[in-house]
Amino acid sequence: MKHLLSLTAIALCFCATQAMAASDSATGNSKAKIIAPVTITAVTGASGDLNFGTMLSSSAHVVTVDNANGRTSTVSSMLVDDSANAPHSGVFTVNNGGSAAVTATLALPSSATVSNGTDTLTVNNFTSNFPTGSGNINTGDTTVMVGADLNVTANASSGDYTGTYNVTLSY
Repeated sequence: MKHLLSLTAIALCFCATQAMAASDSATGNSKAKIIAPVTITAVTGASGDLNFGTMLSSSAHVVTVDNANGRTSTVSSMLVDDSANAPHSGVFTVNNGGSAAVTATLALPSSATVSNGTDTLTVNNFTSNFPTGSGNINTGDTTVMVGADLNVTANASSGDYTGTYNVTLSY
């Protein structure tokens, strides 16, 4: 009987312990904010391509198109006025579709090339009207103008020279 009482007491303790177990829970909050991406798009064609215009190549010279459509040369007699191939800064459209200004940095290439299939010329010293370092991109569209130097070699072969360059916007 002693053993039976002991077993009963142990069983009651076990049941009491099980009955006293409790739990609780709480609900946490989750949050996220999604913003519209900022995009940069090259404007192509006569109104957007970086175009150094028409020139001679009897001597080496550097043709500069600035970021406001101006053109100069280290040997100005090499420049030819040609309304069908007018010099022009490169044009990019930056679009901030969000609801607030975004701080961004514009990275220009250190160099690029243009080629006519026979000769290759170097393009370097890129500039833009975007603030040096970082700048604010307001909501809506912003126009970024890009200029550079074209290094014309003496007696470069005649023809149309084309190439590409990359502009990167980080925000």
